[in-house]
Amino acid sequence: MPERARQALAGGTGAPVAFAADDVAWLVNLMEQDTVSPLEGGDHEGLARAQRVFIEGATGRGFALRELSAPPASFLDQSGVPAQVLDAVGEHGEAFLQGQPSAVVALGAPQPPERRLVFNFHMDTVGPHLPPRIEDGVLHGRGAVDDKGPGVAALLGAAAAFAEDPSLAEDIEVLVASVPGEEGGAMGVYGTRWLVKAGWVGRLMVFAEPTGARVFDACSAAMTPRVTVRGLDSTDDYPYDGHNATLALSMVACRLAEVLGPMAERLGAKVCLSGLHTGTAHNRVYGSGELRLNIAYYDLAAADELAAAVECVLPQVAAEVARHFGANPVARRLVQDWSQVVHLDWLKRGLPPLDNRDEAMERLMAGAGLPRHDAIGDGSAFTCDAIWAAASGRYVVACGPGRLDLNGAHTAGEHVAMRDLEAYAGRCRDLVWGFGAWARSAGNLPA
Repeated sequence: MPERARQALAGGTGAPVAFAADDVAWLVNLMEQDTVSPLEGGDHEGLARAQRVFIEGATGRGFALRELSAPPASFLDQSGVPAQVLDAVGEHGEAFLQGQPSAVVALGAPQPPERRLVFNFHMDTVGPHLPPRIEDGVLHGRGAVDDKGPGVAALLGAAAAFAEDPSLAEDIEVLVASVPGEEGGAMGVYGTRWLVKAGWVGRLMVFAEPTGARVFDACSAAMTPRVTVRGLDSTDDYPYDGHNATLALSMVACRLAEVLGPMAERLGAKVCLSGLHTGTAHNRVYGSGELRLNIAYYDLAAADELAAAVECVLPQVAAEVARHFGANPVARRLVQDWSQVVHLDWLKRGLPPLDNRDEAMERLMAGAGLPRHDAIGDGSAFTCDAIWAAASGRYVVACGPGRLDLNGAHTAGEHVAMRDLEAYAGRCRDLVWGFGAWARSAGNLPA
């Protein structure tokens, strides 16, 4: 057994992987690419340009390109596809998806899934784009911690493992998948879900999301109900002629908070009472508007109970508005036409949460300095596209450097310490060694 394999079985070296100057330059170049999700107003071609930068850097470090593709529009003819994705494809056609390709690069000879270790990261970001900079050893900018920094670190760690133990190439295959469509509410349906369907899966699949280098083997899924009012506006000269969307949606928001808050707490779910918009003028009654919620859950039974509660709220609020405001001129038109102008629909629903355990792979990750954490127990689990990878014979986890809450993900202050990226790269190197040692020792190699 090679020395590195012995070290891996003993718990790895724990040493970071120092990034060379050209590694840092590649990471910065990747972050300079504006990959804000088109669902958040980003350039439809930005991700494709970034994938070319990624592939060039990966192949320059010994990786082979295995896949560069996007699904056809027909792939979205299945359950769980968010409405905003369908709307985007409906507006832009196949061009939307072709501008959002997934890339898979690999080290080692092609292997069956049981001898594959897969690292996955998403190239798309939230908006707005923030140019990168490094100050005092800290990388700032969009994608620093969510998710370009962790993805590059995982790749550099895998490259270091193979460089120090070339015999790994005969026994295991390590894939790094760079995907679109994690942000903007897309939920990975045309990125990770596409690659999983195409067979780019492994015995161990690590989604390099910021978890504080802890292993989260449970991820929530989310559903998004939307309440809309589509009625008539009116001016302040005739304020009682309009369907007052502000009043309607405010009442619905209050009732949803009252009903869903305690229920979500009981079910271990999370409710985000989010955007409500009608208008900004002081001298106008807005007859149209919408209210959105995001409901994260860890099991489908909880999701069904919460969804049923949402469905019940609108008729309850209709009755309440009629009872309290039926004689009030502000609400008269709204009360008369409620069923015609107030509607509930779902932007996404029915997505599967992730919840899996695997004693052998948990030991392997712990040995590389990546311990399992009960993320459901303390509420730190979050939603990501790892939900599509779960299946028998796979251990699927989210695990990466930095943390969503402490490193400013989705904010103007997004950052990550370079030493954290290098430490994570070292753990990924040790994980690759450990996976190779496991494959050799567990009888997973052909005779």
